[in-house]
Amino acid sequence: MHALLFRKWQNNVKGRDWYDMEWYIRTGVAMSLSHFLQRAMNSGDWASRSITAAEFRALLSKKIDAVNIDRVKDDVIRFIPDREKIAIWSPAYFHDLTANLKLDAEEVRL
Repeated sequence: MHALLFRKWQNNVKGRDWYDMEWYIRTGVAMSLSHFLQRAMNSGDWASRSITAAEFRALLSKKIDAVNIDRVKDDVIRFIPDREKIAIWSPAYFHDLTANLKLDAEEVRL
């Protein structure tokens, strides 16, 4: 999630970040909010020593709205044998998907 939210490639995207997010959510793996906070602080992408689930979800929602989904698809398509699997990818799809994201805490403080 840290890579998906804070990768420093400006307009370039890494489709694998989005594919991985989809896989983790679909398999029901809970994301460690503490681990995310540590990575975000270490990289200088998050200044506060705490983060709430609502703050994280707002970051994710903002990223979904800002990303060029066609670029995401173009980057990952060569690795997907069945191209129909990503045909549904859209901002609406990712908003719906992330509603199912499990977080291991509602708030983390370091």
